[in-house]
Amino acid sequence: MAKKFKLPPLDDKMVRVDGTKITLDEFRRRYEAPRVPCVITGLTRHWKAHENWTLRNLRKNYANEYFKCGASPKGRSVHLKFKYFFEYMAEYDDDSPLYIFDGSFDERKGTKKMLLDYEVPEIFQESLFDLLGKDRTRPPHRWITIGPARSGTNIHIDPLGTSAWNALIHGHKRWVFIHPDTPAELVKIPKSQRNVHPKEAITWFSTVYKRILYGDWPLDKYPVYECRQNPGETVFVPCGWWHVVINEDNTVAVTQNFCSSVNLPYVYPTIRKDSPSLARAFLDKLCEHRPDLLPTIYDSLSDPKPIDDAYSSSSEKDYVKNESDGDDCDESCISPDSTDVSEESDEESEEEEEEREGDSEEDLSKEYEENADDEEGENEKGMLEIVRRKGKSQKLEVDSKGDAILVDDSEEEDDICESDDSEESETFSDYDTDYDLDDTDYENNNGEPSSNSPEIHTEPQREIPPVRFAPDNGVKRRASRDGRRTFLPNQMNNLYLDAEDF
Repeated sequence: MAKKFKLPPLDDKMVRVDGTKITLDEFRRRYEAPRVPCVITGLTRHWKAHENWTLRNLRKNYANEYFKCGASPKGRSVHLKFKYFFEYMAEYDDDSPLYIFDGSFDERKGTKKMLLDYEVPEIFQESLFDLLGKDRTRPPHRWITIGPARSGTNIHIDPLGTSAWNALIHGHKRWVFIHPDTPAELVKIPKSQRNVHPKEAITWFSTVYKRILYGDWPLDKYPVYECRQNPGETVFVPCGWWHVVINEDNTVAVTQNFCSSVNLPYVYPTIRKDSPSLARAFLDKLCEHRPDLLPTIYDSLSDPKPIDDAYSSSSEKDYVKNESDGDDCDESCISPDSTDVSEESDEESEEEEEEREGDSEEDLSKEYEENADDEEGENEKGMLEIVRRKGKSQKLEVDSKGDAILVDDSEEEDDICESDDSEESETFSDYDTDYDLDDTDYENNNGEPSSNSPEIHTEPQREIPPVRFAPDNGVKRRASRDGRRTFLPNQMNNLYLDAEDF
């Protein structure tokens, strides 16, 4: 399959934004608030990662450091020393290759210095989950991704209603975005075509993608947008959008998911439903540090505009309604294996059994949820009632026990502003592709595809209409368990490679 697989010519009409000129307010107004995906240039131009994250330099500086690159048959994470992964990329030609998708590089002693090689762009710096600090309920949000051609991520919607940004350091990635209204049964790989790689990007591009290009896909009803991400470009992934990514060559990228004051109306209803313990901790922190956002939370729950309704067919609504998906970490751990679209409802029992075999990290504080649901409901009701009743002569404060109370306020103005404060929030996103350019290559190419990159059809950009609905119980997605790709260091014992040849 590896030798036969070839991506078709690209019809890249994605909007490209000059990140050196756009302001935060303009970005939020034109892209984040209306949920319009785009490619942003110029945000990484000063990053040290362009030099430090070439494959050769990564091998030189992190040869003996372990990175997560897959999962065992029982769902346990598989970590591999980078020197072995480097050799694997050079020597092997797998249909669906191993892919480093590591969400804990920033915590390990040997790799956390990689954080110094990049900085979160200004337009994505507001991350409300940062208020949780080191609270164990905080979902994973930051990943480094490294992989060869044909590696990637299957079709999915980002977890917990978050948005994401993905900055490509080296290589090229092919992205496909499908409108949030699209039913899952249309975007997922047909059961009859799942072959030996049922949950991999290469299978999606060999099946569903062909239907979009050459079949009877209802483009007028469910628009599809595609693009190539070049070195130095950042892709913005708005919450709720289906997307799939495949690497066109060797790639290195960093990606982050975020909750901002703009997408908070999508995030909070989602975590309230899927992870009550996280919602409880998050609400406490917002009350303490961002009480101005409490009206936004109240509005998102009192007047929901459902994302579930975007699944336009009644069969899909029934499918969503009957799901019992409580995998908080599955919803927050974005990996090339854990973000796949769910199987059909007749396969749910099998998936649930697989999910139970996975790492304990897959249930974020799940053990607390049974006993905490009632308490959380009462606390939240009380909190929102306070927000509702609050008048100009009172203000919301938190007492020494962490409870919300109303106190007299001599000032005339209300401390809690309306949630039109989206201008002060920012976002961050999800997914990547790149290959090993050295510094000279990058400068000469100016972020453009190299000569061996597939040809791009430079047709006029197509305007992406805004998505105007908000969530009912948040953004609905179901992520299946980690894939079953296995890779062990002892398989690399007999591999030899001259670094100059790679």
